[in-house]
Amino acid sequence: MPLNPQVAAPPESYALPRQGCWRNARGVRPELRAELLCRAEQDQAARRETEADWKLMTSVDADNLSWLKNIVAEAGWPGRSLVGEDGAHAAWLLAQHADRDPLFQRKCLDLMTEAAGRGEASRAELAYLTDRVLLAEGQPQEYGIQMTGRKEGWVPRRLRDPEHVDRRRAAMGLGSLAEYITDMERAYGPAKLMRMQCGGCGDGIDVWPPDEGEELSVTCLACGWSATLVAGAPDEGIGAA
Repeated sequence: MPLNPQVAAPPESYALPRQGCWRNARGVRPELRAELLCRAEQDQAARRETEADWKLMTSVDADNLSWLKNIVAEAGWPGRSLVGEDGAHAAWLLAQHADRDPLFQRKCLDLMTEAAGRGEASRAELAYLTDRVLLAEGQPQEYGIQMTGRKEGWVPRRLRDPEHVDRRRAAMGLGSLAEYITDMERAYGPAKLMRMQCGGCGDGIDVWPPDEGEELSVTCLACGWSATLVAGAPDEGIGAA
């Protein structure tokens, strides 16, 4: 059974801004803002289930992806002056979960980078999308947003120049990496082993997932079945080879 080592940011980071953020909008499109907020709520509702409904999440993400592509083609990036603070946040959230189209997700990152430079998008949210896109492209993260569980606890997935990560995070309006890991522990609890299904007897095998480029040999204690876990890109997860 495939496993996915990717762990996104703590859920509270995805909460929509509180009401009142709409006052920042000037050349507004209220109907676009309303649709963005509706779609962001559907995105989060699919992820709030106690037992993740992967079919529902996939369906919601696919519909949002198709819709966002049309909006970006028509209007460009939905920034604060077009859809308000909460609408701009919702647009980021949909792009954050557009993993099935890496080229479009990269386009969103480029557009959002320009928007953030004009004050039209959040630099903190830009950092989240940056790390997601970089990992999908096979590059190390800049800010340590994407985490994975290890024996020693929550740790960033591949990270460029860890010694200076807090400096880069501060420039984007983010707290320190240590504070972020504390938030991860508060949101998810301690890092835990992930469970895969044995291809022989169907029993569960608990493993620490490898990161991209790593391989891990596992053996089922119940029947002796063995496999090598090979980590792929974030949306590919881990499969047995």
